Amino acid sequence: MDAKNILFKLKPIIIVILIFSLAFSLRAEASGIPGVPDQVKAYFQEDNGLPYFSEMDSYYNYRLTENFVEHGYLGDTIKNGTDWDLHSYFPPGRSAEYPPLIAWITAFFYYLANIFGDYSLLQVSFWTSAIVASLCIIPAFFFVRDITNDYGGIAAAVMVGLSTFYFSHTFAGFFDTDMFNMILPILVVWFFSVSITATERRKKILYAVYASISMLVFSLAWSGWWYILYLLVGVTIVYMLISKYILEKEESVRSWKNYDTKKEWFLDQPIILPLVLFLVISLVTIFLAWGTEMFTFLTQPFSSINLLSTTQHASSYPNVFVSVGELQAPTISAVVTDVGGIVPFLLGIGGILSLYWGLKPKTTTGKKPKAAKTRKTRKQKNRKKSRKQVEEPEVVKEQKDFKGLLKPALRDNLVYYVVLFTVWLGGTAYLLTNGIRFVESFSLPLLLCAGIFVGIIAEYLKTQIKTPTYHVIAMALVLILASYGPVGLAYSTANSVVPGTDDSMVDTLTWVNNNTNNNSVMTSWWDFGHLFAVKADRGVTFDGGSQNNARAYWVGKALYTSDETLSAGILKMLSSSGDNGYNTLETYTNDTGKTVEIMDKILVVDKTAAENIMTSQYGLTAEQAKNVSQYTNPTNVTPDLFVTSYDMVGKAGWWSYFGSWNFTAGNSTNYIYSLAQANATSGTNSLKIMGENNVTIQINGSSVTGGISMGNKVVQPHRLMVVVNGTTAVDTIVNNDSAFSVMAIYQDNNMITVAMNRQLENSMFTRLYFLQGQGLSHFKLATKKPSTGISEVMVWNVT
Repeated sequence: MDAKNILFKLKPIIIVILIFSLAFSLRAEASGIPGVPDQVKAYFQEDNGLPYFSEMDSYYNYRLTENFVEHGYLGDTIKNGTDWDLHSYFPPGRSAEYPPLIAWITAFFYYLANIFGDYSLLQVSFWTSAIVASLCIIPAFFFVRDITNDYGGIAAAVMVGLSTFYFSHTFAGFFDTDMFNMILPILVVWFFSVSITATERRKKILYAVYASISMLVFSLAWSGWWYILYLLVGVTIVYMLISKYILEKEESVRSWKNYDTKKEWFLDQPIILPLVLFLVISLVTIFLAWGTEMFTFLTQPFSSINLLSTTQHASSYPNVFVSVGELQAPTISAVVTDVGGIVPFLLGIGGILSLYWGLKPKTTTGKKPKAAKTRKTRKQKNRKKSRKQVEEPEVVKEQKDFKGLLKPALRDNLVYYVVLFTVWLGGTAYLLTNGIRFVESFSLPLLLCAGIFVGIIAEYLKTQIKTPTYHVIAMALVLILASYGPVGLAYSTANSVVPGTDDSMVDTLTWVNNNTNNNSVMTSWWDFGHLFAVKADRGVTFDGGSQNNARAYWVGKALYTSDETLSAGILKMLSSSGDNGYNTLETYTNDTGKTVEIMDKILVVDKTAAENIMTSQYGLTAEQAKNVSQYTNPTNVTPDLFVTSYDMVGKAGWWSYFGSWNFTAGNSTNYIYSLAQANATSGTNSLKIMGENNVTIQINGSSVTGGISMGNKVVQPHRLMVVVNGTTAVDTIVNNDSAFSVMAIYQDNNMITVAMNRQLENSMFTRLYFLQGQGLSHFKLATKKPSTGISEVMVWNVT
């Protein structure tokens, strides 16, 4: 075999290696955190030199993986035969039944890497998503190449592997299950499509089995695996009905009357055979892997419809999911950007339209009526013959219609692929109404269609450009045009990555781990819960996997209320008995609003007084009151560590929204802070403070004025405060009609100004974070980082 033939056979492998290298190198770019200035990069890095994970779910996945490596199962322990997580949603913890593939794959990489060197699990986890996600280019390339050509496969591989939303969730340091959400669906759809379109029975059976195995693996990777199963079942049924009743292809569903046995009939079915094999093998193997939880997964689409309703389904508590950015419905422009830009988007639309165009019936020219025969001279005959020779090539060219540009694998199964991509695109487009997170699922069929369209363009240009070299140049330009958006956006994303935490938070959590009781429970807003569990090794009240429940209201209220005793009472109740107090009370009241009303009264008094309130004011029996008070006013309080941090300033709009929830009206209001650096200019017996958020404060002797500068005037606040090194120097009411308040904080030669809705001026968060706990008796500062200047993180012992 000569070198040319060897190169031809190796060409697909070379292409795949090059595209994988591109996809991985762009993801690896994030490891250098280019979005952080060089002089402060160390502040965002682990001791091993790698950056902290870019988002908090990565720490949850890391902790489960660490458990698996240490003792062979995902949970901290096993409770009644179920993996149990003693860190999340504590007490009592929650099930650690979780798609295990991320832990299995990472553990495999960990053991493999340590054959060649000494690598920590944290280091391996950091790189796992970049490796696995980049592998999706392989099935994308071969799937589209099989039905078009190399050009279509290359375009599909690059666009799928670097689609913007997918890339932004799979670069190095983003350790989450998104890494599987391209490669596994492509494998399932590709193998299943081959089983449907193959003509050989053996091939149909073999690829149906491959598709089933891929479906099983997908179920072990992501809880949303069901959408591909429903998709393929729906596509196959629609395709079968169209083939049988519209196209009248009898062979699509063969009659059993023509067979001696039903087994022979079944084995000879071109569509039913692979569908049934796929369904049966998939469901049986998934059931063996998941047990009865498989049915919970299969009912998810019916429970996800009202994902963003205002309240939780089972009660009147507010729905936290309305605050999750990825669950907000996207705009069209956001979708276009997140699939990779306008060119891939338009190519995808062109791809699905071209498939429909291929269904257009051929136009046949009817024969003209024969004219009466007349004798023709030899000259006339020669002229006619000459004209026919000229016209014939045009007739042939017309007859080579659009379908002639399609590869037989696509042309002969065009109806199937039209149904597949129509249903796939339509279904995932509908999912977009439930949040932008589903753009990942939507982009996959769209970008595969884009690859198909590029393949069709390549075939068309081949008919127009006769010189092979020029054709290659033309297609190189097409590929550059198709790839420019995804590659550019991927590069931009990788170069703007900032880790999800920093040394101030991690050092604080390390202090907690080394200096507090092991049974302490950490409470803050939910975002950093997974990080607390890993770095502090303590139970957390709630986190990113358990945020949508009543605890969001109660923690929000502990931050929003101005009543220190109520705030402390809430936190001690949650750390000691979790949800038991208000859940028990609600079984007696059957009214969430009434339950909250009672709780507000009993959490600020001792157990005896609480029981008296419930019996005398609300008609509970003595036994019922004791059943409630044992949880709401615990005798033995579990230590609670309350964390206030800089990030919570920006999240105030949500914790205040949930914490001030109106159970009668079923709604609430967002209250916010505006924080900025400030400078002070001194004069003779005067001081002027000007913040970058336009907060201005003028001190002239004993006179203090200020507000928010708007143009040439200063709008007065309701309240004006100045805090100097932890002590309030100025606190005055300026204008009772104003809707906002302002504050200046000077600490160790650092100054900030804060503007806030007046509803937040006495909130516990303001008193803890900005006023640093002045005058509080139930909250004692345990530690703060940094210890000088404006602290970013504070930990409070709740008493």
